[in-house]
Amino acid sequence: MQVAGELSAQPDEAAGANHARGARGATTATSTLPAPERACLELAWQAMLAGAAPIGAVVADPVGAIISTGRNAVDGAADPPLLAGSLLAHAEVNALIWLRHGSRRHAGYRLVTSLEPCPMCAGAFRMAQLGALTSLGADPFNGATWLLTSEQYLGRRPVEITGPRADEFGRLAAGLVVAYQLRRRPGGPVLAAYEELRPDLLAAGESLVGAGLFDLAARQLPWAQVADSLLAAV
Repeated sequence: MQVAGELSAQPDEAAGANHARGARGATTATSTLPAPERACLELAWQAMLAGAAPIGAVVADPVGAIISTGRNAVDGAADPPLLAGSLLAHAEVNALIWLRHGSRRHAGYRLVTSLEPCPMCAGAFRMAQLGALTSLGADPFNGATWLLTSEQYLGRRPVEITGPRADEFGRLAAGLVVAYQLRRRPGGPVLAAYEELRPDLLAAGESLVGAGLFDLAARQLPWAQVADSLLAAV
């Protein structure tokens, strides 16, 4: 499967190699990030180009090789075999569905996502039995990482949790979602939560809009051509 014509999302180790080569193909300001985190940002951008919420996710093996990818596809153009056109078509779900039950143990695998997962995706992560979760951007409205440390079912098996990031990469990841909401639902509850709890990330999204984010998306420019200017904006 091709997502927006660039990142391969096939469920095997060869796909991870393709991601790594693609990430090395062009040097951007995000090149200091580990390959899975870079891939999440690129997938988030591809989701935006397709008209969906800009969120991307990957599953990485114990050595950091990307073995599966997904992007949000609730809205916008579908890319079979992505789960698309459904309220369940979140980036994390699209990355996790490639993992085959019984084929191997996944405790050493890591889910990396550009935005803190919602309750559904936190549950999917737990049911897939991965051992680690990394998120780049904070989500004060839907973010549910706390469920994985609760005393209920989701928190019974300890997992390693890192993020959300507090640096410019975290601001960029969350800012993309904020910008999307500013255009789609400017008076909605998501932005109200950012305004109340994370005004810094609301400001990041507004800065991205001011930097011409939607013009860049309308031109369907690849991530390598926009990453530096978007990162500089936040």
